This record gives sequence, structure tokens and C-alpha cells, in this order.
Amino acid sequence: MNHHLLYVGPLRPETLPLLEAFHAAEHALFVTPTANSEQWEEVRAAFAHAKQQVSKVAEANGEHPYYEFNLPEFNASQPASGLYTLYPGLELIDSSPQPLKGVDVLLSELQSQPPSVVVIEQPELVWPLLQALAALPSYQQLRQLWLRGGAVPLYQGMPAVEEILTWCEEQGFELSVTHEEDPDLPLLQFTRHPFYERWQEQARRSAKLAKQLKVAQATIETSQAEHQTLAAQYEQLQQSYEALQAQQAEQTAQLTALQEKLAHQQALQTAVEQLHKDMNKNFENQHGFMKEAVNALGQHITRNKK
Repeated sequence: MNHHLLYVGPLRPETLPLLEAFHAAEHALFVTPTANSEQWEEVRAAFAHAKQQVSKVAEANGEHPYYEFNLPEFNASQPASGLYTLYPGLELIDSSPQPLKGVDVLLSELQSQPPSVVVIEQPELVWPLLQALAALPSYQQLRQLWLRGGAVPLYQGMPAVEEILTWCEEQGFELSVTHEEDPDLPLLQFTRHPFYERWQEQARRSAKLAKQLKVAQATIETSQAEHQTLAAQYEQLQQSYEALQAQQAEQTAQLTALQEKLAHQQALQTAVEQLHKDMNKNFENQHGFMKEAVNALGQHITRNKK
């Protein structure tokens, strides 16, 4: 597999032999704060496609203080802190503002040739460069990290080595070698786990499934709430229906009683009407009989007078 190498920081003689596996890298860019012709000739002799860019790199782009010491390999874009403890003879010579290239600007220049191997020899740039690399779309192509650290945080704003180790592990990088030619300034070599991309894919799939599960659970909870509401409404309607049935039964019983009472009254009325008819008929019969009797009596009296 071919590599694109990015080296940031001062050229350290102890580091260059460690990079022998990348001598045939298709692209090898060395971004150094100063031009050292003797060391650069050593680099060119070892790396077939080496290119140098002399730039003082910092976290932010623009005019900022640049801290220069009596030991030039420790020049940095941040004030020293723990470095004074490790090297008591260290003295600050100058901190006047200088044009500095931000890590974002540096990486944007490499969009067409994103690095697969990154060597960071400026300890104060380890953390900002890692953050900037992780934000790039080409970050997945990164396979190796070589990070210069310190036994203690060397510059202001530097995280502890443990924090950097944790971050690298979370990003799928495993610490393969710790080069301790200088125990105070160890060089940590990380290799990305070969199954990192598969793990990332599985993690994305798991996250997607977890999101779908969450949506499904919310839907189920909503359905359950709706079911409970409908069940309560059904129970209420059932009670109302049973009450209406009881009311209907009562009204039916009252109607039956009224019908029976009406039928009884109608029977009485029919009987009374029949009685009236019978009485009228009897009265008519008696009236006719009396009329005939009176006529007969009148005729009898008339005959007797003659």
C-alpha cells in the first residue's frame, strides 16, 4: 500500500530512521519551522518524493506570538510550561508576533493528497492537529499517527498524554510502539485497527437501528396511550349502553303496563257502551210495550162506554 506522508515540526535526527518504511511514499511533505539545509539533504537522500515547506504552524492562522528558546528544537506557538521542569536551563529568547499558518489552512492545502501517515514533532500541535484531521472527510484514510509527547504537558494548553491516548483509542488507533530514545520526549506510534472501518459501519448501523427502535417504541407508546384512551371510551360507551338498555327495559315495562291498562279501559268502555245499548233497547222495548198497553186500554175503555 502506498502512503502519503505529512511531517510537521523540526527535523529530529532520531526520528528519520524510524520512518524507513515510508521512504518510498508517493508524497512526503515536511513542514518545518526553519530551513536546515544539512538535515534536509539527509531527508532528500532517504525519501524519494520529499518536499519541504518552511512554515511556522500554529493552532490559529495569522499574526501571533511565536516563542523562541535557546534550544531551537523547542520553539513553539504556545508558551512553555512543563518544558521548564524537564529542561531547567531553557530560556525564552523572543516571543514577538510572527505570521503563523493555522492547522486548518495547512490541511486545506492537502485536500488533493490527503495524508495516510502523519508525524507531529511539535508537541503543542498534537491536539489541534488531531482535532482538525478528525474533521476532514479524508480522515478515514489515515492509517498511522506518530505523536511527539512529553512526560508532562510541555506547553500551555496541552492535554495530558493519557487524554491523547484515550482519544486515539476511541478513534480506532492502537498504540503499537513507544519510542523512548529521550524518555522526557517519547514518540508514540499509533496504527489504526484494520477493522476500524467495519466497526464504524456497524456503529453507524447500530445507531440507525437504535434510532429506528426509539421511533418504534415511541409509536408503540403512542398506540398504547391511544388504545388506553379508546378502551376508556369503550368502557364509558358500554356503561352508557347498559344504562340505555336498562332505561329501555323500564320504559318497555311501563309501556306494557300502560297498554294493559288501556286495553282494560277499552274493555270497560266497550262493556259500558254495550250496557247503554242494552238499556236503550230495553227502554225502547218497554216504551213500545207501554204504548201498546195504553192503546189497548184505551180501546177497551171505549168499547165499555158503548
